[in-house]
Amino acid sequence: MSEKIEFIELRFPDLLGRLKAMVVPCNPVATIEEVAKDPAMKNGTSCDGSSVTGLAKVESSDLRLEPDSSSLIELPFVAQRTAAAMCYIREKIADGKSKEYFSLDSRGRLFKVSEDLLPGKMQLKVKVEPEFHFITPDGELFDEAGYADTYPCSPGMDLLLELASTLRALGINPRVIHHEVGESQQEIELDFDDATKMADNILLFKNLARSISRNHGIDVTFMPKPFEGAAGNGLHCHLQLWEDDKNLFGVDGTSELSETAKMFVAGLLEHAPAITAIANPSINSYKRLVPHHEAPVYITWGVKNRTVLIRVPMFGSGENAAIELRSADPMTNPYLLFTSIIAAGMDGVNRKLTPPDPRSEDIFHLSDAEREKLGIKMLPTTLEAALDNLEADSVICEAIGKDILDSFVKLKREEWRKYTNQIVTDWEWEMYEDN
Repeated sequence: MSEKIEFIELRFPDLLGRLKAMVVPCNPVATIEEVAKDPAMKNGTSCDGSSVTGLAKVESSDLRLEPDSSSLIELPFVAQRTAAAMCYIREKIADGKSKEYFSLDSRGRLFKVSEDLLPGKMQLKVKVEPEFHFITPDGELFDEAGYADTYPCSPGMDLLLELASTLRALGINPRVIHHEVGESQQEIELDFDDATKMADNILLFKNLARSISRNHGIDVTFMPKPFEGAAGNGLHCHLQLWEDDKNLFGVDGTSELSETAKMFVAGLLEHAPAITAIANPSINSYKRLVPHHEAPVYITWGVKNRTVLIRVPMFGSGENAAIELRSADPMTNPYLLFTSIIAAGMDGVNRKLTPPDPRSEDIFHLSDAEREKLGIKMLPTTLEAALDNLEADSVICEAIGKDILDSFVKLKREEWRKYTNQIVTDWEWEMYEDN
């Protein structure tokens, strides 16, 4: 094996948020800093967009990958030393490439929406809690451990620590590493970072989790509900809105949310039904969004309350103020998710919306009549209903763009059609076999 870096993996997301890449050679060099200066980082490479899910039509598929040097890393766990960089996608034209982001580039869309809706030096910072399951090669549970169990009760702890160490080496900051509530369920919390950077980190996190687990002879799943009757996998998103060095969600000298934060919450609540199609984009997602499993079902908010859609965690100073959106799951395209969050939250800020009163009670234990009296509505209960809400929400549609909207909805409606009209499940055999 060469002792020098000789290749660069140029990475990009497909429309569903799955990591894709083209590999190009570079001049053999010893360090990642030297790779950054290589002509390959300036030139990028071509890509056939029609062969990538949701990206381009076959009659107009010539695209160009433009590396983002700020995302450059050296890949672990590869036989040949290889660098990697996330890319923006441009449409190829006669004299090279378009100056505009390709209309189906979800990473470019997040960057543009951040520029347009977060003026000046504003930025959305995000902390995430990705949950996943270690599973055997046969798809069975890897362990029987529970919340906060450690080795030897939790035999995957060494893998979790290896994953966390690898993340740290790549500049990603894990805050908490632990076994989650469900058997074989794991979580590594990733600390606050800019929304675009965090979206990159989520894709990298999922890729590394799969790489490390397979190196140890097991696998992982990020399915929202991989096992019937068990805890599902979420992607809780803690949000802060910053301007320069000030957290706009906090009030100096207090532990109270600012009016800006409350207006942001109001925007998220108003657009929550549409965001659900992006945050929970699979058939399986809606088997997690059910009462009594700490996954949110009702559109409301509250302080410390884990039964609401938007929770306000405890914080001791304005600098640490944050709100937590609890509905998303790891199947989401994080670039589209954060695009939608920015659009919804800033719509609330710009229109000076007022949220309803925060709820402190267990929302699941209220009766339907009590929830109706309080004006608490439900999130969509199926992928089809969520897509209907997405298409009816002009703010979210405008944020993600017509081309992304049309392609995403087409893919997901076809997924719904196949599930409802073609797929025969084990449940149907158990329910109807003897009828």
